Amino acid sequence: MRSFTVNGGKEFRYRLADLPEDVQIAYAASLNTSLAELRAELAPSEKAEKKVSVPRYSGRAKKKEKKLIPIEQLPESRRAIARLREKVLFAWSASGLKVEDFVKAYHAGVAVPELREQLGPHGDIKTFQTLYRWLELYEQFGLEGLAPQYPVRKGGNGASLDRRAKELLWFYYLNKNKWSIAKVLRTLEQKEGLVVSKYIVYRYIKTEIPESVKAYFRKGKKYFHDKFECYVEVDYTRYYSMQMVVYDHKTFDFASRVLRTDGWHRVRLFLTCIIDKRSRKILGWWIDEVPSTLTAIRATRMMVECYGCPDEAQFDNGKDFTSYWFTGTAWEAQHLKVGKKEIETISSVTDDLGMAVHFSTPYRGQSKHIERLFGFIAAEFDKTFESYLGSNTAERPDESKLYFGSFEGAAKRPIEELPTIEETRELFARWVEWYNSKHKHTGDGMDGRTPNEVFEANLRGRRDIPEEYKRYIWTRREIRVVQRNGVKSDDQWYWNPRLQMLVGEKVELRVSIDDIGQAYIFSLNGEYLFDATSEFKDSGIAEENNRKLARQRKAAKKHLEKYQQAINEIKKDKKTLLEELRKENEAEVLLKVVHGEDLVVGSSAKTFALVKAKSHRKIKSLFDD
Repeated sequence: MRSFTVNGGKEFRYRLADLPEDVQIAYAASLNTSLAELRAELAPSEKAEKKVSVPRYSGRAKKKEKKLIPIEQLPESRRAIARLREKVLFAWSASGLKVEDFVKAYHAGVAVPELREQLGPHGDIKTFQTLYRWLELYEQFGLEGLAPQYPVRKGGNGASLDRRAKELLWFYYLNKNKWSIAKVLRTLEQKEGLVVSKYIVYRYIKTEIPESVKAYFRKGKKYFHDKFECYVEVDYTRYYSMQMVVYDHKTFDFASRVLRTDGWHRVRLFLTCIIDKRSRKILGWWIDEVPSTLTAIRATRMMVECYGCPDEAQFDNGKDFTSYWFTGTAWEAQHLKVGKKEIETISSVTDDLGMAVHFSTPYRGQSKHIERLFGFIAAEFDKTFESYLGSNTAERPDESKLYFGSFEGAAKRPIEELPTIEETRELFARWVEWYNSKHKHTGDGMDGRTPNEVFEANLRGRRDIPEEYKRYIWTRREIRVVQRNGVKSDDQWYWNPRLQMLVGEKVELRVSIDDIGQAYIFSLNGEYLFDATSEFKDSGIAEENNRKLARQRKAAKKHLEKYQQAINEIKKDKKTLLEELRKENEAEVLLKVVHGEDLVVGSSAKTFALVKAKSHRKIKSLFDD
């Protein structure tokens, strides 16, 4: 028996099973039913989806009619609360526990803890009486009885604002320049002649404009995408090792130094990194002053030499990854309409390695799955340096200013304290070894294993390229027209005597990334033709320039020899038209004189000269007759 306060008095309720059997039979008769049917009706439901029943107290005091707001007119948040409370009732019905025991288990977090967490304050079942009240309301009104029924706010904060005032607030406040509310109010008064209470505006902006709207217009599309838009969760277990690799660049958050022609300079170095999508293992990397296609290919060479060629690669849309000589025409094929632009085909590094190319959606760092690693590098590697600068102004230590100038009277830190680019590469190589072999990764599909363990467990084999082709792959490629001096690229002339035969034609020039003086010439069909070297550089000594030029010209003329020999052989038996004419006119030659008359000069004629020769008298000697 339990007592309840009802209408200012007390009401006693009894559990049917605790009453004597004759009393149970009498109670059943008062309800126009049998004892068996009454017990069956009060028994907990075996199916969770079955609606819970409560006894009807016929013949008792008449209940007051209660008006409820229809469920379809309630806000979605209240309907969600009603559905969750319904699930709690189903859970109690299916548990078979006494109501007191179920309430205790519910408060202890044993029974349906996830429902209690979702309900929050709306799921606070203080006593078993609360659960009984839910049961009674649910029996009478269904979901409407379980939904909070306090009046729906009409208009809410800002109800006094008309449509025009709200639109002007949207125009000035939902601005990418992030105007303050005070500035919005001043602008409304000065430009629009609208005076609005700042308290109404504050409440309206805070409670009536959704956070997603404020994020989209004030913080930008990327922030809105990152915080509010839905996404597809990647199932990493669908991939195998070396199926998909991901490229990206990162700026280190510490100061380093590099040696240039004018001395040491303070810089922030860049990392170009490649990871395996399945195991998150770092496969290849390169550190340099600036990120470029060249750093990407150096990282690729490290990956291929250590682990072979991947099947697919994912890049962002930066120019370093969309260049022709690295990914060919893959970017244009994915982003330009067919027929919009004629593209000259060029053999790319990814083509030679047999890698399928994918480009991420612009400004969607999450799709590359390497940004999380960069955050881990920033925390675990960058912060170990004394010259740590922070990734943003909020995290930047004040002492970091000492590496670039004096600060609060303190002297500028010596540049010798900063790591060189070579030292940074060595330290990062050691960190990569630790990360791949020792770091227990807790990401999806990793199960607390190291990247090396997951990589080996999911590796299906290794795909390599022939050793003799490698020197042609690690090159910078471009299409060039052959000129008199060969092929020019970045103020360098590349020459081979056989290029003279291709003057005016287009070829593919591949320049070694390790030796800028070495290049390879390919046809536009990708056929290797011959090597070429950097020539025609002014040495500053005229004689040396002339000797080198003479040697090159002589070598270039060798291809003319076979033609010259054939011509000379035929020339032996052939006479020119002039020679044939002179042979015909040996006996008789017509000469034109001043008066226009033709004179015939033959073997019997006198010698005729247009200019009279001077006569020389012969001096007689003593021995002449």
